[in-house]
Amino acid sequence: MTPDPAVLGVAHGEVLWAHHAALVAIPAFVPAIVVVGVVLYIARKDRQDEQRERDLIDRAFEPDDRETPEDGEERNPT
Repeated sequence: MTPDPAVLGVAHGEVLWAHHAALVAIPAFVPAIVVVGVVLYIARKDRQDEQRERDLIDRAFEPDDRETPEDGEERNPT
């Protein structure tokens, strides 16, 4: 059963074929999408590593109240 051309909005005797431009373009878009994915992954990983490094530096310079001097004396004699 062929569809009625009047319903499709085409002139009698004219046939609309599916356009394959999207299928032809897929090989061009796949590498671009992969590159974007890799760039986003690297950027996210870099930001996480930078945040971890910043937290480590902040913890290194925070005073530790639990530490006591090696000679057993108090830190803040009054």
